[in-house]
Amino acid sequence: MEIDITDKIKQIIKLKDQTLALQENNMVWEPFMKDMSYRLSWNSNSLEGNTLSLDETINVIEYDSVCSGHTYSEYREAISLYQAVVKLDYQGKTPITQSWIRTMNAMITNMNGEYRTGQVYIGSVAEAIYYPPQPEKISELMESYERDINQDEKDIKKIVSHIAKKHVQFERIHPFADGNGRTGRMIMDQQLLNHGLLPAVILNNSKYRQAFRQYDKNGSMVLMESVIANGILESYNILQVIEKKYKIFKEKPSQTIKKRN
Repeated sequence: MEIDITDKIKQIIKLKDQTLALQENNMVWEPFMKDMSYRLSWNSNSLEGNTLSLDETINVIEYDSVCSGHTYSEYREAISLYQAVVKLDYQGKTPITQSWIRTMNAMITNMNGEYRTGQVYIGSVAEAIYYPPQPEKISELMESYERDINQDEKDIKKIVSHIAKKHVQFERIHPFADGNGRTGRMIMDQQLLNHGLLPAVILNNSKYRQAFRQYDKNGSMVLMESVIANGILESYNILQVIEKKYKIFKEKPSQTIKKRN
């Protein structure tokens, strides 16, 4: 069955227009950015198998609070990714370069951000094994990848399609020894912000993994486009929830005064 994201794109355009003014309201925008930093850290790590919940992620970031049932590396991943995610530029003025990508990967992995020097593979027998390009080809591939990543495009559907293409391309180059998925989603989110959109919170891990398999099978990007569009819509929903909470807060003082009178 062919996937059509036209309706999702229309929703994104509508929500983008409806919420644009909220960026000027610090009582809504600042809590939203804070929430997104927590949420993106938790979400991206969870896609890699990290078992921390959103609340547990927040607790270790804010209070250095840990509980049994999780590994030290899971807590370290939460803190490291958060330190990178807070560097996302919500003003949308940060072009994606190889230097930026390597810096983000270094922060995420606590390594040096250098491209890998050994051969790796992705997946398992059950999920289909993929062998990324040999290490000596990475520099050339990343130069090609960087060449057209920063687009001056206004059409939202074309933007989502381009970001989906570059995300799959990056993950299939798999330039680093570790942290490729988390780094790739950082790139994706900064691309979205650079186009005036919100980062993508990807809740359906199964569909996300399936999108890569679909590409490997027939070169189709439609499922990845759908996954990213859904992720953008999730972020706009979160922004609207925060806006509603602020409206309720604003109404409370006047309600209290009326009751006293």
